[in-house]
Amino acid sequence: MWACLGALAAWAALIPAPAWPHDPAAAKTPISRADQLPRRTHLLPKLPSELLEGPVSDLMPLADALERDIVADLARFDIQDAATLRAMVSTRLNIALLRGDWAAVAPLAVQLRALQDKPGPKLTIGVLSELVARMKREGKDADALQAWVAQRFSAMPWTDVQDSVKAMKGQLEISQPSLVIGGMRAQADEAARNANRRVDDSMVAALIGARAQLDHLLPHRAAIIAGLAPLIERQMKASPAKPDRWSGRLITLPMSAPAKPVVVGIWDSGVDMALFRGTAQRGLAFDRDGNAVSDLLRPLGDAQPRWPTLKRLVKGSLDLRAALDTDEARLLKRTLAQIKPEQVKAFKEDLALATMYTHGTHVAGIAVAGNPFASVYPVAMHWSHLSAPPMPSEALARSFAAVYRRAAEGLKAAGARVVNMSWRYGPGFYESALAYHGIGKDGEDRKKIAQALFGIERDALKAALEGAPEILFVAGAGNEDNNADFVEYIPAGFDLPNLITAGAVDQAGDETSFSSFGKTVVVHANGFEVDSLIPGGERLKLSGTSMAAPQVTNLAAKLFALDPGLTATQVKAMILANADRKGRVNLINPKATIARLGIDVSVK
Repeated sequence: MWACLGALAAWAALIPAPAWPHDPAAAKTPISRADQLPRRTHLLPKLPSELLEGPVSDLMPLADALERDIVADLARFDIQDAATLRAMVSTRLNIALLRGDWAAVAPLAVQLRALQDKPGPKLTIGVLSELVARMKREGKDADALQAWVAQRFSAMPWTDVQDSVKAMKGQLEISQPSLVIGGMRAQADEAARNANRRVDDSMVAALIGARAQLDHLLPHRAAIIAGLAPLIERQMKASPAKPDRWSGRLITLPMSAPAKPVVVGIWDSGVDMALFRGTAQRGLAFDRDGNAVSDLLRPLGDAQPRWPTLKRLVKGSLDLRAALDTDEARLLKRTLAQIKPEQVKAFKEDLALATMYTHGTHVAGIAVAGNPFASVYPVAMHWSHLSAPPMPSEALARSFAAVYRRAAEGLKAAGARVVNMSWRYGPGFYESALAYHGIGKDGEDRKKIAQALFGIERDALKAALEGAPEILFVAGAGNEDNNADFVEYIPAGFDLPNLITAGAVDQAGDETSFSSFGKTVVVHANGFEVDSLIPGGERLKLSGTSMAAPQVTNLAAKLFALDPGLTATQVKAMILANADRKGRVNLINPKATIARLGIDVSVK
């Protein structure tokens, strides 16, 4: 219901915080799940967008209170999640920028990078804020900032930082004040109205981040881009591409292989079945309320005439991230340069719809590539693409609990051997929706309600998967660079014998900057710029753990086709046993795994 898909890239008078006496010698309380942290509520003096456009002094009392809360939490708790700690430090860095406390920015940026464990972010995160603060502190101009940007990033190992730097430039090229303000008007303002302007600390943090972006990053956008662009152009011409450790692992089954038909379930946002072989049963589909519907491919509705342009805008966003100067990238930049705040809501909803429309088909294409024995059985979930989330309720949670049971029964009846689930959500999605609709007395009350409603869906989904032990389910870890266990993502956080969760690497086998992780994320596969089908039969490169998971599904489907007697747990064990461990990355090896079967799959 609160699905978070993998392709495209993602969007609080004051009640005094409780004061907790803290003995420095006392042991901190360990925090192993996000729901163990306290929630606080703040009264906004104005609507969020008004706080972005008005005097920064209106926002500073909220910023001061939030920083006090962060410092208190760090003193009291042993937070066992780097992503949560990074969010806290990032908020403190943004507060320092808003205060004009330029000397405080660099130490916080260093602390932020120290909390990273991926090579690219460990070198690049916080650098722009650090350089902007230096410019302010030394009274320099944009030319100095441009030179510092070029110098700082040129000194970094390109192999480690290239994806991060390209994405940084691409994001800056489409960032506009109108997008930031329009986004706040479309979603945060409505949430604040619904709650009589009493909002959670997460919204205060988002406001502070948006204001810091408007005041201290976007005014210097041109200088930063000018500093990055020659470096990227030079490196793309001179530097060898990252080594490809992925393509050589893939294997295509010839029609002559001694294999049997295998049914691959695609539990996703809908599939264009005209592009795939289907099972005798046509599949299942459910609308945003959990009602059964007939459309296996999500209808575009009144957006259908806009689809040709939307398709180009989606490609443009991906091209910009890869630092490619294409017609589609230029179209996106022109479109966003002209957008007005009142147009942002419709634009974002259109892109969300386009993402959901393409997602399931793209995933299916990866899952069955190189396997002529595979047929697709879709379970289509037509989640809402609107800015306003669905109204949470026990009835809706139970409706989706019933969907999970029905989906599992349908997959079993279709004879599915492996099912791809490139989606996930956790109680945090419920909390956000409750806050948007003004449900609950305060943040702590919302946390309790969210846990109860989420528990209904979590338990039903887990029982549905456990009740199909003959099926191997494959989940995507998530794209938030966080711990899937800490935020309680499902299905990614389940520890089941017939479920395997995949994180994403690039073609060199390096963990992507976006991939989530955790104790249940036990394998990795390529999830960076993966080429596959979209509705209508065109091809597009998308990135995300949504693209990594079907690589694992693909391998499992081939194993089941070649040896139908294998069980789900046996296939899982084979995939794990033949993966290559490097740090926390456990990279699957389809060719080596299939070779273990001892079956001749050569072309005859």
